[in-house]
Amino acid sequence: MAWPLGSDGELFRGLRVLAPDGTLLAVPDSTVNNDAFGKSGSQRSPMGYPQARVVAVAECSSHAVLDAVIDGFKESECIVSDALDAHVGKGTLLLADRGLWGLARWHRLREQGTHLLWRIERRKARRVQDVLPDGSYLARIEANKHSKATGTVKAPPALVRVIEYRVDGQVGIVRLITSLTDHEKYPAAELAVLYARRWEIELVFDEIKTHQRGRPVLRSQTPDGVRQEIYAHLIVHHATRDLLDEAARLHRSTAERTSFTRALHVVRRTVISPSGFSRPQA
Repeated sequence: MAWPLGSDGELFRGLRVLAPDGTLLAVPDSTVNNDAFGKSGSQRSPMGYPQARVVAVAECSSHAVLDAVIDGFKESECIVSDALDAHVGKGTLLLADRGLWGLARWHRLREQGTHLLWRIERRKARRVQDVLPDGSYLARIEANKHSKATGTVKAPPALVRVIEYRVDGQVGIVRLITSLTDHEKYPAAELAVLYARRWEIELVFDEIKTHQRGRPVLRSQTPDGVRQEIYAHLIVHHATRDLLDEAARLHRSTAERTSFTRALHVVRRTVISPSGFSRPQA
């Protein structure tokens, strides 16, 4: 688990804004990697390289990855993301997409003190309790009555605030639910704009996969080596982002306005240059 890099001035009304998401990384086509991670396609006709699924949670302002879990290609992001629940809590606001929705997960995160701003399907949270002055409304959301799961206790209902809006040029309506029910302190328009920052984690994955990694397939021939290599990439990314954050503060700017690619070039030149290492003592 790594530390956040954003300053207090980058908080949203006192809350540190985080986003979870997942990506796939191709790994060498060894027997043990294929057994551990799996491939796309069917068992009879697998396709391409084995792929490791990485689900991470990142700070939206600094692009710093705070933690990540690694599993196989066929594992659901919802399942893998449960391992990240312990790394959010009081003072954080988690932005998530529809694929990570779960009422039980909502309650678990709220019990930890995490605030949530979640995109959700339009058919959910339809039991309106109260309409608020800013156009948002409070609604009751319940567990699916038609769930096929047996022997499990359904999560209790939750009271959420619903925010609906349309993005220019798109036909569909974006529907968000949030635990921030105070419409005066957290206006709907501000939350709608803020939710767009959920896509910052996609930029994080692009920084690692396109610019930092330098090759389409990882090197390691074993599952343990793959995990070690992925965590090494995450550590290098966090260190580079830490460097950017320090530079931004010295110039009274923000890390978002600095170039990750340029910083990466500086790090690489420093590492391969003899001046980047201490001379041995005689």
